[in-house]
Amino acid sequence: MKNLKNTYWIGIMVMALSACNIDRNPYDSITSDELTNSETSAESVTLGTYSRMKAWSTDWHRLFEYPSDNVALSGMTTNPFFFSYNYQRVPNGSTVAGFWKNSYYIIVGANKVIEALSEGASDKDDQLLVENYYIRSLMHFQLVNLFGSPYVQGRENEGVPLKLDGDHLEHPVRSTVGEVYDQILADLLKSEKLFTEEKTNIYASKEAVWALLSRVYLYQENNEKAVEYANKVIDSGKFSLLPTEKLVDYPKMAPENNSETIFAIKFVKDADYANNGFYTIGSLYANIDGSGWGEMYASRPYLELVREYPMDQRYQFIRPVVLDEEVTWALYVDNANKYNWKVVSKNGDDYTYEEEGQQITLDKTANGNGGFNYFIQTEEGAKKVLIDHKLDVRNGYPKYYVLKCSGQEEQTHLWSPVISRLAEVYLNRAEANAKLGNTGLALQDVNLIRARAGIPESGLYSMDNLGDETVLDVVLEERQLELAYEGHRKIDVFRNNRTMDRAYPGTHLAGNSPVSSVSPNDNAIIEYLPEAQLLVHDGLTQNP
Repeated sequence: MKNLKNTYWIGIMVMALSACNIDRNPYDSITSDELTNSETSAESVTLGTYSRMKAWSTDWHRLFEYPSDNVALSGMTTNPFFFSYNYQRVPNGSTVAGFWKNSYYIIVGANKVIEALSEGASDKDDQLLVENYYIRSLMHFQLVNLFGSPYVQGRENEGVPLKLDGDHLEHPVRSTVGEVYDQILADLLKSEKLFTEEKTNIYASKEAVWALLSRVYLYQENNEKAVEYANKVIDSGKFSLLPTEKLVDYPKMAPENNSETIFAIKFVKDADYANNGFYTIGSLYANIDGSGWGEMYASRPYLELVREYPMDQRYQFIRPVVLDEEVTWALYVDNANKYNWKVVSKNGDDYTYEEEGQQITLDKTANGNGGFNYFIQTEEGAKKVLIDHKLDVRNGYPKYYVLKCSGQEEQTHLWSPVISRLAEVYLNRAEANAKLGNTGLALQDVNLIRARAGIPESGLYSMDNLGDETVLDVVLEERQLELAYEGHRKIDVFRNNRTMDRAYPGTHLAGNSPVSSVSPNDNAIIEYLPEAQLLVHDGLTQNP
């Protein structure tokens, strides 16, 4: 880790976190002696580490969400995130390098505090220790899931360097995936016993540790433990699902005001908002009142999933950009994975369009929720359509903006990225129970999330209405619906030994070697280590 340079500056510009009074001045070049001799210095470094996670979160989001089947980019870009989006890895991309660098900066900052404080010296010291143990474990967890293969593919596969000290001259080589997971668990299990303060959800807490433990154990398929720690969070009574009518406001709420958020990286209104929001996470998903690029849209498969029930409130996170409400389109995808549409007219439950002087009626089938699915007959066969008003289009891609990462405190693209929330914990428990054969318990948690989303009783699951799907199928489908745009989907697919189907419109299918399907054993599911690190770091090996 030569990027943890021979002079390690804890570069901390502490932004005001709204729940507390924090000096905005930078704390530069804090030495180990100063940390040992000053409790306030240890606290300042910890606050600075939280602050650095804001820069970290942008690359984290892009690297974990853009390779999923939730998104569709509407144009070519020179931004290096494109190589992760289309599974055409490059070893010198700045997005991956930035993620690596910031992750290890954060780890070393946490290590300096851990080394400086003694367990049991004071309640305040113990609190600072456990917050830094949590942060260190979170960074190692995200690193190993980006640069290492899924845990279930083998503990002996190469993971990432485990950095467990604050010495900038100590450059460990890669540990195995199993060793990294063991250390993550050791940090989390140690920290859960030492919390001494109740803080808001913009700081690490005992419940944040439990939530992460439920996810770590789930990824390991240690399903009994995943259930155990999910239960700890749920039974704590500290969190509650937002009611159905408030779900659409999830990203608009400051994290401290959100009863469902367990831990989020706090972005502060105005203080963390520059250049009219053009370089925030939400800016690529939407252009709102002139702010944002609005180039990455909801994918066709996600649209079909979230629009299955008109009352599903999660569709409120998607905004079609309507040009003309007097014109209705039937949008479909051809065999070349290009969007097409017909202007249609509504007559009762039927839609018709005119072709060569004839009125043609779309085929329809009952969808089980009181409505219909509609199909258009083409030379390529029957194609399912989405019925919408006339939409704005970019490069042939209808604009379905994503609003899940925008709008905090009425600031256009402000958002505090969520690391853990209660809905995920319920779904962790559902997946673990499905794999344990506790199908009734699994469906109970899935139905809790579906009912909260506004889906009627007829749309809830039982063992009698699964059709061709398994209980695990519906759990993973619900995870996709509920946790979209929060950085889960890519890992959820591959750790369950499933194939990522990206045969839908988007510029990931452009170019000479488009990738429309990615298997869980494809080398492309793990990123190359940054080339610059390999050039200066003896013993560091590259991914295949």
